[in-house]
Amino acid sequence: MVYITGVQSNNSVNMHSPSFRSKRKSGKNKCENHDTLMYAEKKKHPVTTGIKIQADKLTKAFTEYPKKGFEGSKNANFYQFLTMGMVPYLTGSAMMIGVFNAASKFFDTPAAVNACKLGKKMGIGVIGYGILKTLSKKFIEVPVNMKYGIDVNLPYNKVVYELPEKDNRDNLVKHEYHKVFESVDFPRWDLLYNHESFGPERNGFFNRVAKKLGMDEDLQHSDQKTKPKIKEKVIQTKLFSTLSSYLWAATGVGIAMQKPWETLVVNPKQRLSDYKNYRKLAAAAKEKGQQVAKYNNFVKDFGKRFAASCKEFVNGSSKKNNIAGRILLGSAIGMTLLGNFVTLFDFNKDKGSKTQASISLIDDSKEKVVC
Repeated sequence: MVYITGVQSNNSVNMHSPSFRSKRKSGKNKCENHDTLMYAEKKKHPVTTGIKIQADKLTKAFTEYPKKGFEGSKNANFYQFLTMGMVPYLTGSAMMIGVFNAASKFFDTPAAVNACKLGKKMGIGVIGYGILKTLSKKFIEVPVNMKYGIDVNLPYNKVVYELPEKDNRDNLVKHEYHKVFESVDFPRWDLLYNHESFGPERNGFFNRVAKKLGMDEDLQHSDQKTKPKIKEKVIQTKLFSTLSSYLWAATGVGIAMQKPWETLVVNPKQRLSDYKNYRKLAAAAKEKGQQVAKYNNFVKDFGKRFAASCKEFVNGSSKKNNIAGRILLGSAIGMTLLGNFVTLFDFNKDKGSKTQASISLIDDSKEKVVC
């Protein structure tokens, strides 16, 4: 199977360039000349690997990739274009947070107070949107991985050989971070064969998935039998995780718009001043034998306001406006439960058994002639 990347050709690679030769001799990167899985090895953890990938993509999205685009580089590709989508997302989020908070000092006192209240809500809303949209996908992806051993986010390091430009024939080897199941129609099955993390067998990954799917342990050609089922689970997981993520993100924004956040003190100088005043009042009260309410640090204060906001989001500030919050939260929970129900239960298991029965009618002990 041949994979073609854009219009780039491997013939343009200078195998004797310093960048290629030095890495090959050093032995630090044994898989410099072909694609490899990222965190399938035991020494690499999914969390640390994910952080490394996102940090690398974020850095290049602000530096290397825009430069290539402005210069009209012939090595700029669609992957770099998609990666640069982080730039408007982050800059837009920062503008939404700062549009009221940063400009409030130019308003009069009543307008500044109202702008500060709304600014806090928008800041928490932006953060809540991003966190819940990302983490909520794990509510479906993690159970599927635990039950079937299918990680829809399994990343791999794709080696790209760029074309020489501007008399530059060195540093032609670049790396892109893709996912094995990035394309449902054409997954990178080749990366799942003969990998040490899945066992010594050639079909180690597919044998493990076949056992978790309830197929025969001595199933021959497990890769051919499990590939359709893996595609089915990947499609279901991606569909329901995407739908539920937007509902959870909207829920996070709704919680951020509640009143308890209006009095949250975010300014470190103000919090330090409040803490010093609390220490003075506590010392004076101790001499008189009185008690003062305990001072809540930022984490405790944030947690209390989050709990109060969730309660207000569900119950509403009045009986008339508690329906929308309950419907939105119920939709997010319901979509997550539906996604787990569809992905974790195999409704086509009977069809699979019939297919196995029809295959078993062939007697392998007898001779066969292929014309």
